[in-house]
Amino acid sequence: MTSSSARSPAPDLKVRTVGWAVAAQVWPLLAFAGVLLAAALAWRARSGDPVPAEMAWTLLVEPAALGLAASFALHESAHVVVLKRIRTVTHLTIERTAWRTSVIPEGTMTARQTAVVALAGPAACVAVGALLWVADLDRNLAWWYLAHIAFLLPPFGDGRALWHSHGALRRQQPDDSE
Repeated sequence: MTSSSARSPAPDLKVRTVGWAVAAQVWPLLAFAGVLLAAALAWRARSGDPVPAEMAWTLLVEPAALGLAASFALHESAHVVVLKRIRTVTHLTIERTAWRTSVIPEGTMTARQTAVVALAGPAACVAVGALLWVADLDRNLAWWYLAHIAFLLPPFGDGRALWHSHGALRRQQPDDSE
C-alpha cells in the first residue's frame, strides 16, 4: 500500500486542492464513467435511443461522480474549512493511500476543537443528504451523503477522533462523586 502526501501551510491549503485530491483518488472510475457516458451519448445522437445514456448516468456516472467523489470531496473540504480557523494548526497534509484520502493536521488542538473537526466532515455531508432527501431532489444520491454519518463510528478516523476527544473532555471534568 503506497501513500503520497502534499504538505501545505494550513492557511494556504485551498478547498479545491482537496477536491482534486479526492478526484485523483478515484480517477480511473471517473474516467471509465466519462468514456461510457460519451459513448452512450454518441449512440443516442446517432440512433435516437436514450436508454444506454440513461443507464450510464443512473448506474455509473451519478453514483461515481456525484455520490462517491463529490461526497468525499465535501467531507474532507469541511474538515479543511474548520481546521483553517484553528490558529494552532500550522500545516495540513493531504494523505492518499490505496483506500482513502484524508486531511491530516499538524499542530495542536484542544479536545473540543478535535471534536468539532471530526464532526464537520460527516455533518456537512449529512446536511446535503438531508436537503436532497427533504426537497425530494434525488433520494438515491441523498443516501451517498447520509451514509457519511457512519464515519462517526469508532472504526473510522473521525469516529476515533471523536471518541478520544470525548475521553479527554471527560478527564478534564471534575469528579462529582467527591
